[in-house]
Amino acid sequence: MAPIDDPNHGVGRLARALRDGRSRRGLSRRQLAAEIDRSVTTIQRAEAGEVRPTLLVSQQIADACGIDHDEIEALWRKAARLGRGHRVTDAPRLKLVRTSADLAAALRRVWEENGEPSSRHMEERAEARAREFAPLSRMSAWRIRERKQPVTSVRQLYAYLIACEVPEGTFPAWAKAWQRAKRDDRWTPKIVPAPHPSHPRRRVTPSEAVDFMIRSGLRPIDPYPGHAAPWTAQCMACSSISRVRYSKVKTGAGGCRVCRRNQMAA
Repeated sequence: MAPIDDPNHGVGRLARALRDGRSRRGLSRRQLAAEIDRSVTTIQRAEAGEVRPTLLVSQQIADACGIDHDEIEALWRKAARLGRGHRVTDAPRLKLVRTSADLAAALRRVWEENGEPSSRHMEERAEARAREFAPLSRMSAWRIRERKQPVTSVRQLYAYLIACEVPEGTFPAWAKAWQRAKRDDRWTPKIVPAPHPSHPRRRVTPSEAVDFMIRSGLRPIDPYPGHAAPWTAQCMACSSISRVRYSKVKTGAGGCRVCRRNQMAA
């Protein structure tokens, strides 16, 4: 085995504990990988001391090698702070989540705590369980973890949690947190009158455009792209996400298509 670059700091301490546990058990990396149903590469990365493995992988290795669970979890959490030189995102406990901002922070934190998997890995993990839950594209995974897109359904929430290898026993608590956040952020949009056609049009600033969209019941997800360019926004009444044009919203001709269809069907 190659020596750990820094065995007395953060990720290095965790890797040292995992190596020592496997050595005491007398297992090769291949044998350990087979016992916990992981790849040899996963074991190598966990013991390399370069990146932090997920909490689940660390716990599985601890179980197989007879390492104390509390010890491994403590080392794993210290690695989150010391191994990367920064602290994980501040987020409320699940039972205290009340808003979309709370939930977004919690989802960001759980991604950090589970090894910060790449968007590709997240997509692959979700795809493996897509029949039970839902698929999760790389773009959606990236946008959710970067807090640029809210979770739009419980199925998407579960797909994201699967992608972060969160234990399924916690899913009901996550679902309740999502429902609370959705209720708290629900808002009935006001009707904003269109400007009189005789008024000359002036260049709108991005902040003015965002304020107008919110008053119209649409929460922008992307930066303001321009007067007539497609703009991704979430309806604040039904939570659906669509592409709209500021120019059409401004004249009253644009808005949430889902709400419009529901109104026509009513």
